[in-house]
Amino acid sequence: MFGAPAGAGVKLSLDQAKACVSKMTALLEEPANVELMEKAKATAGDDVMQYMMVVLPCACGIMAPVLAEFGFSADQAGAMMLVQSLEEHKADPEISEKAKAMKAKFIPEQLQAMLAMTMGLGPK
Repeated sequence: MFGAPAGAGVKLSLDQAKACVSKMTALLEEPANVELMEKAKATAGDDVMQYMMVVLPCACGIMAPVLAEFGFSADQAGAMMLVQSLEEHKADPEISEKAKAMKAKFIPEQLQAMLAMTMGLGPK
């Protein structure tokens, strides 16, 4: 009756994961996108719910082309599936470092653990 969502079951090879994280990082570093993210973060402040409603959708919108390129839906669900796919490669130092740096661009350290728990990703 219901099909699997886009991105369900997508497995990234190590090379694909590295390319994906590099492309997303490049998008987040573009000046126009930095400005968008700063505005979204200023709107959200330190409110976790505001982050989920304002900042995460903004980040997903910026990263949508890369999410789609690698077979994930271009939305928050796709981003969560991507994070789960990247978890398989967290032992790789390059993936670990780039993923941490990327996350730091849109989630302040003081909110990371709470957001991870809220999104069902467990403590980080």
